[in-house]
Amino acid sequence: MPLHSLASTRNRDSETTRTRTRIDDAVSRPRRGAASSSRGRPRTIFRRALERGNLVLAEVTAREIGRVTIAEALELTALVARKQPHRYGRFAARWLCLWLEEHEKATLDDVALLVSNLQSLATPKDHASALAILRKAARRG
Repeated sequence: MPLHSLASTRNRDSETTRTRTRIDDAVSRPRRGAASSSRGRPRTIFRRALERGNLVLAEVTAREIGRVTIAEALELTALVARKQPHRYGRFAARWLCLWLEEHEKATLDDVALLVSNLQSLATPKDHASALAILRKAARRG
């Protein structure tokens, strides 16, 4: 192949790559002022999965995130209580441990109240009221 043909081929390949890159950038990046999607944002995907009651997606993205907040862990625990009660006890115990790590001055009365509400969280009739109390406990600093 002549040298000038080789140079010409390289220029076309280089131009094609630049064009493809510009197109890819335009497709993957939102325009200024445009709403962006949650694709690629695990915490947003996690929160939406919790809102929609998608336990499988919530667990997968929680693992991807690594360390979730105490409030997020509570929402995941509540979802497990509704969707897979046979797994709930372990999630509730983990949440209680997280809460205790964040609240060094917790008393036995605090723990008793939390345990009572964690048990109630597993019953459909008391789920909402127990979750409200546990949410307040999770926010309390």
